[in-house]
Amino acid sequence: MNFTKSIMATAILALAAFGTTPAQAQAVPPKPVMSAASQSPGSLYVTYIAAWIDQVQKGFDGLRISQEPGGAAQNIVLVNTGETDFGITNGPQAYQAVHGFGWTKGQTYNKIAALHAAYPALTSIFTLASSDIKTLADLNGRKIGIGLPGGGSDVVSGQLFEHLGIKPSQRVAGSWEDTAGMLRDGLVDAVFYLAGHPAGFVQELEIGRELRFVGIPKADMDSFLSAYPYYGTGTLRAGLYKGITQDMPTIVQMNFVFGSPDLPDAFVTKLLDTVYANVDGLAAAHPDFANTSFDNVANIPVPFHPAAARYYSERGVTMKVPGAPAK
Repeated sequence: MNFTKSIMATAILALAAFGTTPAQAQAVPPKPVMSAASQSPGSLYVTYIAAWIDQVQKGFDGLRISQEPGGAAQNIVLVNTGETDFGITNGPQAYQAVHGFGWTKGQTYNKIAALHAAYPALTSIFTLASSDIKTLADLNGRKIGIGLPGGGSDVVSGQLFEHLGIKPSQRVAGSWEDTAGMLRDGLVDAVFYLAGHPAGFVQELEIGRELRFVGIPKADMDSFLSAYPYYGTGTLRAGLYKGITQDMPTIVQMNFVFGSPDLPDAFVTKLLDTVYANVDGLAAAHPDFANTSFDNVANIPVPFHPAAARYYSERGVTMKVPGAPAK
């Protein structure tokens, strides 16, 4: 026992001689070169991960993180297999992966663990102020612009409308620039847009048109989130667009950064400290990245890395990881 204590004391003294405590030594990266998967060029995922890498590397001497191509689902596969160390994805894709349904076709991906929120995709529903559409129910029998086929706006609008029994006459796909033109020209009656805000096409539309934003009643939102627990709640802030004059609660699809659950605890803790100390650096790349905050942790629907869970618990940050979906 005395011999063991002597060895430990010698190790501590050696570390101290180099100005490093045992805890600090454990906080070093598991390897000098790591990788983070994002998406194809032009995506906001690419912008976020590029900014994230710049900030994270500030916290670790000698660490280099490369950015790799991917996608919301592909990044889960890459981290799960160990091909990359980190990735960015969204709540629905990750929840389906962890519980083995939807896009996974029954395969379960259990080697991923949430680290922190990145930025939210907020649901907005709007029409021209001259329209008689004022409530969600008024969308029955109307033509709704939903962006590109298979995109978040297409998927969520379909889920929400089906859940609430809303039956548009048509859900019209197209680029957001084209969708804005269709609303302006009366070819669609309203737009369902789930993404980051403010959106340039909405701001440009407001230059020549007055818009009305349609809210989602709390009862409808609660009911929807009960059926689809991988979404969360957020707020379209007053002044975000001219047509939003007061805060509007809405449905959120949270984008977040994750990694392997096997990452060393001390490393993860230091990584989180570094990220939260450098949010201003993230926001310099895009205003939406200021949403890398404790406030958005509750909208991450999959288990956290043990060190991240402890980190948030010690700081009183709420985590609301839903259980498995009902069979």
